[in-house]
Amino acid sequence: MNVKKPPLKYIVLLCSAAGSAGLSQPQRRLTLDFDQKQAMAAKGASAIVDSNSDQEFRATIDKGTRAADRPQLVSQGCHTPPSCLRISLDPSAKGAAKNKIMYSFWSHYKSLPGGEQGRMVIGDNRVTRIRFAMKLGDNYDTPPHQMIHFQIFQPKDVGKASKVKTVNPGGPILSLRIVPQSRRKDKSPDVQDFIIVARNPQAQNLKYYDRRDNGVLFRGQVRKGDWNNFSFVLQSTDKDGRMIGRVAFWLNDVKKVDHPVEWGFDPKRYGVSSKLGFELGSYRSADPNGHQTVYFDDITLDR
Repeated sequence: MNVKKPPLKYIVLLCSAAGSAGLSQPQRRLTLDFDQKQAMAAKGASAIVDSNSDQEFRATIDKGTRAADRPQLVSQGCHTPPSCLRISLDPSAKGAAKNKIMYSFWSHYKSLPGGEQGRMVIGDNRVTRIRFAMKLGDNYDTPPHQMIHFQIFQPKDVGKASKVKTVNPGGPILSLRIVPQSRRKDKSPDVQDFIIVARNPQAQNLKYYDRRDNGVLFRGQVRKGDWNNFSFVLQSTDKDGRMIGRVAFWLNDVKKVDHPVEWGFDPKRYGVSSKLGFELGSYRSADPNGHQTVYFDDITLDR
C-alpha cells in the first residue's frame, strides 16, 4: 500500500512545535533582540512595543526610583547591533522603600504566546528555557546592598494568607544578584561578583553571598563593559508540598549548575500564586548613592 508522505516543510514545522511536552503541545516562544520589530511606545515612555507579536512590555517602576536616563533602546555597544535595552538607576529619592525598574517579559498574569498553556506554573513539571545577554555599564557602581537583574517572580495571592507565619514566601524565587560592597572578594573596580540564588522555605535570607548560604547555587564574576550570555533550563515538580526540580545554569555556554533544587513555595500552604513571571531590569534597596546602568539584548524563552 502506498502511503502519501507529508511535505518536508510540514515535518520541520511539526518537530519544531513539539518541544518537551509532546507533539500535542505547540511551541510557546519569546524572542526579543530589540533590532527591527521592537520600539518604545512613545517618546519619553518606558513601554516597549513588539510588532512581531502585538505585545507590549511595561516596566514596573517603584515610587521613589530615580533614573536620569529613562529605560531606552540604544544603538551603541550592543551585543548584536543595532539596538539593545538600557536601564539605569540613580541614588534613591528620600523616603523611598526601594528602587525598581523591572520588565516582565513573560508575565504571570498577562496574555502570552500560545495562550494560557504557555504560562509558567510552579510544580507543573514542564521545562522552561531562558537565555539573555547582559552587560554592566563601564561606570557601574557596586551597590551597598544586593541588586537583582534577573528573576523568576512568584507573586503573593491576594486575599490568601500563609499558613506558616515564620516564612516570608514568594518574590524572586530564582534570581541573579550583584554581591554588595561588604561581601566582595575581588576589590577591582573593573569587575562585579554575582550569585545565582533560589528562595524556598528553608532559604530566605543571605549573609555570606556564597555557597555557605542556603539557596546560593553559584557565585561568579563579570567584567564591566563586557557582554555575557546567561542561560537557564528550569523545571519544577510538586513533591509532597516541596517545589523541587532541575535548575541548570550556563555562563557564556559553559555549564555551571545542573541538579535538582528546591525553588519556590507551595501555593496551598504559603498563600502565593502558582503562576510565575520572568523579569529583567534593576531592583535594589533604597540606596543614597551610586549609579548603575545595565544593558540587555537577545532575549529568548521557550516553554
